[in-house]
Amino acid sequence: MKKIRLSLLASLPFVLALPTACTLYQNPTLCKQQMRSELAQASPAAKLSVSHVGVGIRGSRVVVEGSIEAPAAASSSAPASAAAGKPSKTVKAAAAECTFDGASLTALRWLSPQELAEPHSDKQDDPQDAPHDAQN
Repeated sequence: MKKIRLSLLASLPFVLALPTACTLYQNPTLCKQQMRSELAQASPAAKLSVSHVGVGIRGSRVVVEGSIEAPAAASSSAPASAAAGKPSKTVKAAAAECTFDGASLTALRWLSPQELAEPHSDKQDDPQDAPHDAQN
């Protein structure tokens, strides 16, 4: 009986750490899926290649780094022989930060490329910056 209690007590830390471990594996996958989804909406022909995933604060923040490969825009100065050969592609560095509350994605913010990274404005969220009616 004493061995059973001891083994239950010894396994308690592993059981308590299990939900945290699951988010450490699930959240990066969710972040990559959301990045690919948003990229497909912004540029359907572009392809995301992931090179690094960083997880911090018990899985509540995930940063995904990689590159976006897209067909190059046709230009009038390009030689005709290049158009007949392999299509040229542009490669840009890409990074996004995802924020999670447990296992649910609360925000995705593109860090690069500039076309996808929107300037983050904290003033919209601050109620003190809202216009006030003057009472005289």
